[in-house]
Amino acid sequence: MIKEVLVLGGGTAGMLAAISLKVRLPELTVKVLRSPSIGIIGVGEGSTPDLLRHLHSYLGIHPGEFLRDVRPSWKLGIRFEWGDHLSHFNYGFTQPWVKRLQDRRISMGIPLGFYAEESMNDCDLVTSLMESKKVFARDARGETTIHAATGYHIENEDFVTWLEKYALGTGISIIDGDCAEVQKGAHGVESIATKDGQRLRADFYIDASGFRAELISKAMEEPHLSYADSLFCDRAVVGGWDRTDENILPYTVAETMNHGWAWRIDHHDRIHRGYVYASTFTSDDEAEQEFRGKNPKLGNLRIVKFSAGRRRKQWVGNVFAVGNAAGFVEPLEATSLLVICNEIRNLIATLSDCNLSPTETMRDACNQYCAEAWDEIRDFLSIHYRFNGRLHTPFWKAARSETALHNASHIVEHYQKNGPSSIVASGLLRPRQAIFGISGYWNLLLGQGVRHARTDIVDDERRINWRTYTARNAEEGRRGIAIKEAFNLVSTGSFTWPKGFYGASG
Repeated sequence: MIKEVLVLGGGTAGMLAAISLKVRLPELTVKVLRSPSIGIIGVGEGSTPDLLRHLHSYLGIHPGEFLRDVRPSWKLGIRFEWGDHLSHFNYGFTQPWVKRLQDRRISMGIPLGFYAEESMNDCDLVTSLMESKKVFARDARGETTIHAATGYHIENEDFVTWLEKYALGTGISIIDGDCAEVQKGAHGVESIATKDGQRLRADFYIDASGFRAELISKAMEEPHLSYADSLFCDRAVVGGWDRTDENILPYTVAETMNHGWAWRIDHHDRIHRGYVYASTFTSDDEAEQEFRGKNPKLGNLRIVKFSAGRRRKQWVGNVFAVGNAAGFVEPLEATSLLVICNEIRNLIATLSDCNLSPTETMRDACNQYCAEAWDEIRDFLSIHYRFNGRLHTPFWKAARSETALHNASHIVEHYQKNGPSSIVASGLLRPRQAIFGISGYWNLLLGQGVRHARTDIVDDERRINWRTYTARNAEEGRRGIAIKEAFNLVSTGSFTWPKGFYGASG
């Protein structure tokens, strides 16, 4: 029976794992071994609404408290400067493409995805807010209406510092020390020795040691499965600049580059930029030159090397890997924090179901769930590369001709023959394949201009109705509230949160 858990790694993955275990399974003794020599990497990080659900509903952290202390900015989705037929398209978290409009004033009748040939934006309120660089709408009285279909843009250092403080408040012990030796036994890891002479023991170990994967890889020798046939990029050059008079954008920007793509993540005080590229198509110096050419405000830059893929199994013996120790895919859809939270919830549900005495079959089921989630993300990201026709550099020619779609191939085939259909298309997804939903796939295919055979569905009357509908959304988006004003509003102690907003009661 598991009574004591030791988390190796004090970054985002380690602290989220420790807090989640202690909050949801309070009978556990949880300790974190944090390296004083590695420190916190100060980067901007994007997320999806799943992070808000995890923090504010699953863990019960009040959103007002979190906003005041961590100062994230909100993210409604991703603006893709992608594809060859639109200047950009918005990928909002609400994903309306399989919905049929329920409006007595306008009859649409068919899934909204069929209307996207004219415009990908203003398809709902969220994409209209994105177009107007606003984050929340105003009601008829002019008051802000907070909604939950947002992610966060977070400064990693601020986030981890806050998590450490919160962890201590839950009774978690944080121990400073660098891992020097891992001793193995019959059931997995027996103990971890630190360079300063400590020897730490537990019943169960969480490997949150990042790309080093000290436990799952070095100790347990679990192999890494590569995603290189779908995801060619293996490096990123990262930097940014302090904010001056730029707007705080309520979305992540994904911009097509010669040998990959670049992100922009907005915070209150800083703008983070990164260029993800394939080292087989360009050198580090050439990538930096291209990156600086488009971003003259960049200061010092650093190179991050990575290998896209996952561990064959995340749970081996008494070791469970989370975060980069378990796997990594590039940040094109900001899935890092989503995966961490999903992995943790899956582990906790498993441990709870077996009363902290896991069997081999429970472990196998948990591993299958995690593996399928990683593979789904790979498949979804592959669509971004296979159909982006914006540039004709050697990298993008190879991406369009060689990117393996794996399990996404039958989804693409259905779309090409039937268009962005709704009810039947949902059956294309496996039961657990629900991270992006079928509407997310349609968004990427529509936005990149992938043709389908059902262009006969939208007649002139429906097209007029669509224009009326999008114009109304656009007007409501323009009346919205920008991030700076919204943050000042909700970070005051007098703000009343909507009832039921991730468990907030005022």
